[in-house]
Amino acid sequence: MYIKLLLFVVLTGVVLISSAQEAKQEQPVKKGCSCSFSSINQIGVLNGGKGAYFEAQTINGVRYKTWFAGIGVGLDYYFRHGYPVFLDVRKDLLDKPFTPFFYIDGGFHLVNKKIVPESRWYQNVYSNGFYGGAGVGYKVGFRSKFRVLASAGYSYKNVTRKYENVLGCGTPCWEHYYTYKNYLHRFSMKLGVQF
Repeated sequence: MYIKLLLFVVLTGVVLISSAQEAKQEQPVKKGCSCSFSSINQIGVLNGGKGAYFEAQTINGVRYKTWFAGIGVGLDYYFRHGYPVFLDVRKDLLDKPFTPFFYIDGGFHLVNKKIVPESRWYQNVYSNGFYGGAGVGYKVGFRSKFRVLASAGYSYKNVTRKYENVLGCGTPCWEHYYTYKNYLHRFSMKLGVQF
């Protein structure tokens, strides 16, 4: 039994060593996409007519040379708490570790609480809206792929609120509601990391 186990261990070692030596040999250069996965994680402050609020975002996507495109999700506490889900496109102006960049975002703002009771007879019904942003920033590289980002820009979201009567009536009657649309323009400052 011990001889079979020893033989198995020796053969496994020989196979591993020979496969490692094959992998070590130079491979021909492959032409193709020089794409790589990249993740950007940011925190920041949104400031506008309704005050200053916290925001956080994580964006995961593909980097190609000086371009980046990814899908992002975040926390947006400005006025009506919610979760932006968006497409982010970025362009580095230089192909160096220290470089300015610009970005543009576009997607949806998903409201945290859709129905908020106002009183016993009325409630606010919030609906999802558009989310967008654009800005400029500066990227500082420390290692091969690790970067620290600082950016400033414009951020926008719209929220529709329907103020409606909760109580219905047994017979056909008219609905009593008001619709309010909030177009929220904010200044955004963010600090983050990219790897």
